[in-house]
Amino acid sequence: MKKKTNRGRSIFSRLVTSYVLFLAATLIIYVLAALLILTFVGNGKIGNVSPQTVINNDGTVNDVEVLRRVGGWVEELDDEGNVISVIGDKKTEKTSYTLKEMAELLDMGYVNFNRNGVVLVQHTETNKADYTGIVRCVGDPRRICLVCYPRDMVTYNVSYMITNSENNNAQVFFGVFAALFLAEVLLISFYLKKHIEKPLKLLMDGMDDVSEGKRDIVLDYKTDKEFEDIRDKFNRMAEKLKESEDEKHKIEQSRNQMLLELTHDIKNPVASIKTTICALEEGLVEAEKIPEYYKTIEMKAERIRTLTEDMNTSLKMERNDYKLKLEKADVCEAVRRICVEFYEEITSTGKEFDIDIPEEEYAAEIDAELFGRVINNLLVNANKYNSTGKTISIRVYRDSDAIAIDVVDDGEAIAEDFVPRLFDEFSRGDKTRKTDGGTGLGLAISRKIMEKHLGTLTYHREGDKNCFRIRLL
Repeated sequence: MKKKTNRGRSIFSRLVTSYVLFLAATLIIYVLAALLILTFVGNGKIGNVSPQTVINNDGTVNDVEVLRRVGGWVEELDDEGNVISVIGDKKTEKTSYTLKEMAELLDMGYVNFNRNGVVLVQHTETNKADYTGIVRCVGDPRRICLVCYPRDMVTYNVSYMITNSENNNAQVFFGVFAALFLAEVLLISFYLKKHIEKPLKLLMDGMDDVSEGKRDIVLDYKTDKEFEDIRDKFNRMAEKLKESEDEKHKIEQSRNQMLLELTHDIKNPVASIKTTICALEEGLVEAEKIPEYYKTIEMKAERIRTLTEDMNTSLKMERNDYKLKLEKADVCEAVRRICVEFYEEITSTGKEFDIDIPEEEYAAEIDAELFGRVINNLLVNANKYNSTGKTISIRVYRDSDAIAIDVVDDGEAIAEDFVPRLFDEFSRGDKTRKTDGGTGLGLAISRKIMEKHLGTLTYHREGDKNCFRIRLL
């Protein structure tokens, strides 16, 4: 039975929901903020903040404290325009208004004037008004109250009455508003959906290609920075995956080649052992030569053992989880011991063995057995393949922050076309495949051991000498 999976919401539905919730939250916050501000300014009475509600129908003032707080006052005028009473702190010296000013007050509803009480022309930008007077007619037609405020405390707004008993203006207004809002939400959501959906689709297509085994995948699109960052990280991931698989394929090919080479190298000594044993069983070997035949069997068996042991070591070195048995040791002393073992073997061939090892201690974390095998392999190769030279030398010294060991011989140079393959498995300098030579694994194993030590093993021709250099960090 197919397992049912819970799918998340689409980006489009999430955007629509987010816009609606955002609008609702914004309106609530605005209303609450407006109520708090109005309540604070109005001293707990929201109505007091409106100039038209400062004066009651009977001419009394609602809240003098609020009026004084904002710097305003109330003037009561008689029917001739004279100021007959003042409530609050009057800021002008004007005590009466002309008939023209009275007419403007009644017609316009408000008048602007400066500190001296001079009435300014309405809507004139060149004359700066300091105060604004707002007319409030009370119950008695002969009484006119003028509520005065500092100019910067008054804001004029154009309002439109949406309620009407004869039609449905309110419903129409809210319907149009809702329709426009919904259209805006849909348009923006569609735009953002299209803008976001394209890079997401390209990313998903790229992931599908990678899951299907394709490796030459490169995403290329222009969009927001965040999606471009995802694009770049995806490309780096795909590139590293390709490099990893290429390396894995290369290792598999190398391993297969190693097995083929091992099979080839084991086949000849096995055939030789089998032939020798058959000859001994059939009595075809003269009595005095029997020990020589047994010696041949022993040599071939030893070669097979060496091959399989080297192969096993090489495969172990390739494993990422293989751990060295590291311990702090004196590198100079470790090299010195190996040189003592090889001294007689090298000098017996007529060569000079030049040893340059300092007396001081060079401490490092090494696997003594494997590290000794590297030095051993290099000295064996130098003695075995130096057929034209007369000197083999080994030197231990400090090289910046590393310990360096040079194994040098004055034999003939290694062919330039062979140098790139020098540290490959089963690589031999001779063109023919002689089975009585080395296994072709010594240098490859030595380099792998040094890499496990986080060090290096390199070769270079130094003048007329071959130099194998170890650097141990």
